[in-house]
Amino acid sequence: MPDRRLVRGALAIPETSPKLTVPRVHREPVWSGLLTRPLAAGIPVRWGPGALAVIKSIHTTVFFSVAGLIALFTWDGIRQQPRRRTGLAAVIALAESAVYVSNNQVCPLSPLAEELGAASGSVTDIYLPGWLSRRIPLFSGIALVVGMFLNLRALRRRQEVADGPPERL
Repeated sequence: MPDRRLVRGALAIPETSPKLTVPRVHREPVWSGLLTRPLAAGIPVRWGPGALAVIKSIHTTVFFSVAGLIALFTWDGIRQQPRRRTGLAAVIALAESAVYVSNNQVCPLSPLAEELGAASGSVTDIYLPGWLSRRIPLFSGIALVVGMFLNLRALRRRQEVADGPPERL
């Protein structure tokens, strides 16, 4: 049996491969289990594989949509051209981040997929190499902070231009 240690509220499961420097971490959701267990129990067993495919499709769509919104938000900040879409992208990305962080860094759809029979409910585990999937929250968090800084700076500059030059006495 592998050595299991508690790491900041999550169970660290070390890999057997010596190449891995960051241990895989299995996190227990804080609140989403209260929603996913009854939902999974209400899905008939014969629907299991189809329901799992639907959940994985929704999960994948949401994941890539939010990643795209974060990229759009940061890109508008880099171009120094915040727009209405920039604000909408920021609100959606920050709301998703709040949901993710409040649930012990577990997407609420991951436990649902696992309760329907998936070995791993995480979208990043399916499509990305392990070293990258473990760092998605870090990369997207940095992109959000950089985008926030750049967009706020652009809005401040836009306001300074609109106010005009300071009056001389």
